[in-house]
Amino acid sequence: MTSGKHRVIGKDTPKTDGIDKVTGRAIFGADVYLPGMQVGKVLRSPHAHAVIKSIDTQKAETLPGVKAVVTSADLPTLSPGDPGRQGAITDRDFYLTREFLAREKALFHGHAVAAVAAIDESIAEEALGLINVEYEVLPHVLEPEVAMKGDAPLLHETLYTRSQRGTSDEASNLAEHWELNRGDIERGFAEADSIVEDSFSTQVVHHGYVEPDSETAYAHPDGTVEVWANTQSIYSTRSDIAQLLDIPLGDITVNPTELGGAFGGKETLRASGLCVLLSKKALLPVQVRFSREEVLRGTGPGNAIRSTVKIGARSDGTITAIQARIVFDAGAFPGAPLRSAIRRVFSHYRTPNMKIDAYDVVTNKPHVAAYRAPGATPTAFSVESVVDDLARSLSIDPMEFRLRNVSRPGDPMPDGDLLTSVNFTEVLNRVKLHDCWTTPLEGKNRGRGLALGMWTMPGGTASCHVNLNGDGSVTLVLGTPDLSGTRTSLGLVAAEALGLALSDVKVTIANTDAVAYSDASAGDRITYIASIAVGRACASLIESMKARVASEFDTSPEHIGYRDGRFAASGVPEMSVSWEAMALRSVRGDGALSASGVASEIPDGAAIAPNATAHVVDVEVDPETGKVDLLRYTTFQDAGLAVNPAQVEGQMQGGATQGIGWALSEEYDYDEDGRLQNATLLDYRLPTSMDVPFIDTEIIEIPSEAHPLGIRAVGQAPIVPPAGAIANAIYNAVGARMRQLPMKPETVYLAIRDSEGQQA
Repeated sequence: MTSGKHRVIGKDTPKTDGIDKVTGRAIFGADVYLPGMQVGKVLRSPHAHAVIKSIDTQKAETLPGVKAVVTSADLPTLSPGDPGRQGAITDRDFYLTREFLAREKALFHGHAVAAVAAIDESIAEEALGLINVEYEVLPHVLEPEVAMKGDAPLLHETLYTRSQRGTSDEASNLAEHWELNRGDIERGFAEADSIVEDSFSTQVVHHGYVEPDSETAYAHPDGTVEVWANTQSIYSTRSDIAQLLDIPLGDITVNPTELGGAFGGKETLRASGLCVLLSKKALLPVQVRFSREEVLRGTGPGNAIRSTVKIGARSDGTITAIQARIVFDAGAFPGAPLRSAIRRVFSHYRTPNMKIDAYDVVTNKPHVAAYRAPGATPTAFSVESVVDDLARSLSIDPMEFRLRNVSRPGDPMPDGDLLTSVNFTEVLNRVKLHDCWTTPLEGKNRGRGLALGMWTMPGGTASCHVNLNGDGSVTLVLGTPDLSGTRTSLGLVAAEALGLALSDVKVTIANTDAVAYSDASAGDRITYIASIAVGRACASLIESMKARVASEFDTSPEHIGYRDGRFAASGVPEMSVSWEAMALRSVRGDGALSASGVASEIPDGAAIAPNATAHVVDVEVDPETGKVDLLRYTTFQDAGLAVNPAQVEGQMQGGATQGIGWALSEEYDYDEDGRLQNATLLDYRLPTSMDVPFIDTEIIEIPSEAHPLGIRAVGQAPIVPPAGAIANAIYNAVGARMRQLPMKPETVYLAIRDSEGQQA
């Protein structure tokens, strides 16, 4: 655990906002209430792909109690390259305005087509039924490999394939072909003594956050707009509303509400855009709450992939070449996370020769959203499976094979960025010594699996204020919504820097008017980057106080020290004053004291604070039914510095649990008409306490040299290895190689029968 050199950092600390959340004092999206607030409801497409020939809203508009009806006709017309409120209109802007409200076509079952605002829910529901939409149903495509073919139904007439060679001349469902090459792939395979190649498929899954989307907006008569959003990024919400609805940025205030889970699914514009449109028409505040069915049908899930991975190695176990073809299912709009997944997952292992072809393909499903280590879970499933099979083909233990080949500090990532301080070797050596690895696994149809994961923080900006109060306490003001206890972790950082107790630090998440720009609470950036900003603000506050003490003692600030709550002149102990006394003076004549901090971490040819993880799982498989029981699960992760170990353990356990769901049970089930069949949590199989064993956590702390405190991010990596580890464990239990997620009982059963047939 921690070295013990810190006062408050490194100790298990209850979340400072825990009581508010368990007692109901915390304000979530659905808790917002404004006088005169109207209920917003959304009309969604019953078709997976259809031209919207006409929308007749007259009957709905004249229904008593209805205050507003909106369609895409109420949206500004945007074209890429046109001037906008936030610079030129981008391709992202163009597609986003069609995503949150369909324009020419409905592109998936559940696509929002119109919205109403009424005095109560029943009238709003009745109004939806009075909107007459004339559709021309088109053929749809759900399978990304099929969507790439020239004769597939075309989703967008304006989408052209981008690649390193330029942009295609013909519209296509293939948005991007991304190629990565290193060395000579043919020579690498020629040097190999063993080559394993296999293909895999995974399905669309949802984040499963507890709180459905619920947001509110009030477009005031003076043109200003207030928004209450359960979003991961109040600033991108503000800029998207400005850009897509043509409202001056300075006229928009976005207030963050609490988040009942997000995991990347609440980064982009969702309900709030509709709220603003409706409020502008109604001249009243409007709240839109999605039902659970709407969340599953209409908001971004995690992406599916189709992949083929080929790896070769010499007889001594040295990998000579890695090749992959991966098709990412983006859903109805381009933007699958192929870059984020490939640059991390294909950094697990070193090789001089690599070739990766990745494809971003649109299909008639909801547009995918980032989901905790976006794209990495299904990608690692394929890579870690092939690595195990390759080790087996060479008669090398999978642990030893990985130790020979894992990346080390200074190794290149697939895109050429360098892994500055990754610690796979240290993590695997910890696994080797742990009883989860050394204890023999006994019993029939039982197996043990190992898989690796990694994430690198993507960079970004965080801002904060630290305000000194008259009693010596401080208020830390942040612009980054709290997803997973960052109030507590950043409060600990401030308390450590200022020499205070955590109880003397109040942490507030402010709106867009109160603190400078901050990037989204996403991608593992918040504790890492915001802690740097907090440290800078605290240091600035202390320097301001030193200047006042120096003036009182008629000396220079550099001769003033601060320790244990007191300021003192160097070598003159009697010339000292307490923190509390200086704080009191700040409100009694000396002038208020406050400090700001900003940190912007931008990758510059190197990955930021890589964090390596390894998961070990023991399973028992029933060959008669294909049911997989998890007997034991252990996670290992390099956290750099565990600011609050209890929260780090929670991140490791939560990510593993979500990965287990991805591995064993979760998937979207579409019928032949492209309609989602399991849009409830009764039918969408999230893992429960009956499915998941206690997850052991082993926190490893190898400080990041790039961070003042040695912090590494911890939230993304734990979801990366579970599917690969469980697949490897299933193989070791029953000899069946799983090539499809989820590994539900019928899939495992058929794989066992197939493996038995091959052996016969």
